[in-house]
Amino acid sequence: MKEEEVQSVTPLLESSSSEEETQTKDETDMFDLEEWTTPEFISENDFDMIDMLSAALDQVSNQLDEKQREFLAKSTEWTAKTKDRLKTQTKKLEDQRSRIQELLVKQYHKIDKRMNRDAKTVQLRDKVSFVVGVGNACVAPALAVRYPNSIPYYYSIQLVVLLILRYVIYRSKRWHYFIFDICYFVNCMTMLFLWVFPTSTFLFIATYCMTNGPVAWAIITWRNSLVFHSLDKVTSVFIHIFPPLVTYCIRWMPELQKDVYCDNQSFVTIYRNTRFPALGDIDDISFKQVMIYSTTAYIIWQSLYYLFIMVGRKDKVESGLRLTSYSWLLDDTHGQKGFIQKTAFMFGAKWKAEMFMFLQLIYNIVTSIPTFFLYKNFYLHTFFLMSMFAVSVWNGANYYIEIFSRRYISEIESIKVEDEKLKKK
Repeated sequence: MKEEEVQSVTPLLESSSSEEETQTKDETDMFDLEEWTTPEFISENDFDMIDMLSAALDQVSNQLDEKQREFLAKSTEWTAKTKDRLKTQTKKLEDQRSRIQELLVKQYHKIDKRMNRDAKTVQLRDKVSFVVGVGNACVAPALAVRYPNSIPYYYSIQLVVLLILRYVIYRSKRWHYFIFDICYFVNCMTMLFLWVFPTSTFLFIATYCMTNGPVAWAIITWRNSLVFHSLDKVTSVFIHIFPPLVTYCIRWMPELQKDVYCDNQSFVTIYRNTRFPALGDIDDISFKQVMIYSTTAYIIWQSLYYLFIMVGRKDKVESGLRLTSYSWLLDDTHGQKGFIQKTAFMFGAKWKAEMFMFLQLIYNIVTSIPTFFLYKNFYLHTFFLMSMFAVSVWNGANYYIEIFSRRYISEIESIKVEDEKLKKK
């Protein structure tokens, strides 16, 4: 968005020594929100509209903070009349901010409703999701057993496509801050090892521990469900089960391609170590390495997340304009009495974010411990991945039996009713 467009919407407040000039500027400084309904200020691109509204909201918030600081600094010198005028102006700015926030929320709902109002579009999307979900459930195990060296390519292509779709969909719902969660960070670690730093032993061990630790166990903690018709749920299962499958195929490639008629493991090992030199430099991993490398990776992610989301975007998160995993878990009205909420609020609401980060650290450490044993035993690692996949299937079965049969039919019927009403108009 161009700077001139923002300035045309929210002109900066300027002070004046003359009372008449100040009054005149007070009336003209406040941009008229009714103008947002005119084509002159509304972009045909909904996301541009959101960017414009967000910029306007940030500028009004900055003006509000500036006026409040000015009031505190000069309150002892100003006359009562000047104070009243400044208070009036501050109240107007607060009203503007509230109205812009409402416009932003309405704009997000508008995009979300338009993306899901067409029954045929919803059905086509769900059919594609079904094909992708079933395809992964059938094709991925076959490739892992017969061609484990192809799994990194299979994973990488799908990850790029699914994450692009997820970002577009989540942004329309104001959920795109979820993409900064640790599971996405670990997927980035996996991609970096596969295509940028295959020689890094630190990156491989850290990725192995994180993928088979906190990311894989998140299938249970976050109740990931293999619901084939839901693109959102298929993507969630993908980003949690495929990274551990990739590291599994790399670690156990010689065992997976073992020929019962001849000893070919040495050739497969040479191929693997040539493609991923880090494996050639690792004879074994120690429990100390598991703990240090996984914790280091977690601390790097948590530091970035804290600075960018919890501090840099604090106002947007607390105002409800953006939804994050920690705000959803801590403020969800459907789960206020859960273990996470009770523990996070143990020392009061002031320390809830810090307690939540501490809980995540404990979770990361505990779930990383089994990876030491998974790295040493092929059958144990195989059983572990099969169990995690089975949990996602079980959760999906519960969803289909208990929820889908009622919700999906009701959703399609409501969409058709809305379409009929639009046609009659």
